[in-house]
Amino acid sequence: MPGPDDLAALKAEREAADREYNDALTRLDRAVQQLPANFPHPPPVPDEYQVTPLNTLWKIDAPRPRGFRRGFVAAVRRAVAPLFEQQQAFNSAVVDHVNRNVQVARQTREAMATTLDVLRGTIEDLIRFQSLLVLFAQQITPYVDTRDRDVAGLLRGLSGAINSVADELMKRSDAMLTRDRRHEMGLNDLQARLAALQKQLLAVQRGIEESDRT
Repeated sequence: MPGPDDLAALKAEREAADREYNDALTRLDRAVQQLPANFPHPPPVPDEYQVTPLNTLWKIDAPRPRGFRRGFVAAVRRAVAPLFEQQQAFNSAVVDHVNRNVQVARQTREAMATTLDVLRGTIEDLIRFQSLLVLFAQQITPYVDTRDRDVAGLLRGLSGAINSVADELMKRSDAMLTRDRRHEMGLNDLQARLAALQKQLLAVQRGIEESDRT
């Protein structure tokens, strides 16, 4: 059996292990993440207020003159036609660019919103996992203590059974020793009687021999 020094060393080792476990559990609990209060939101939807007017006003339609000014206006139109065509090409390019970028802005916002939703869900799942991990770690010590109590109970039961068997063996051993002592005492008594009988026979034999001589 372990001596007092061994038991004291085992107790000190257990207390040190308990302190280290509690410290590690505290650090784990403090390391549980939290969802930031200023978690980013998706950007606002693109400004499409002027998109419809741009799609309707980009084309330049000059009024057609009537009457005697028709010839003059036609001459002016021929003179400025390259400028109108250049302006209209520019307007068309601007409107096409705006329409394309509006679509890109919509898809970009949708992608960012989806990404933020996934990120939020992932962080929430991670926080939930960390909380469950802390709860699991908190249950380790009670579980181990329960197992220790079960083992201690089994050891106590086993020790009781061993003691009972030892007591029974001791009783049987005592009974056998007592019986052996009785047999030994009976044998000694028999040997003593045989020795006395031999002495008596010798005495009788000597008496017969002496009577024959006379």
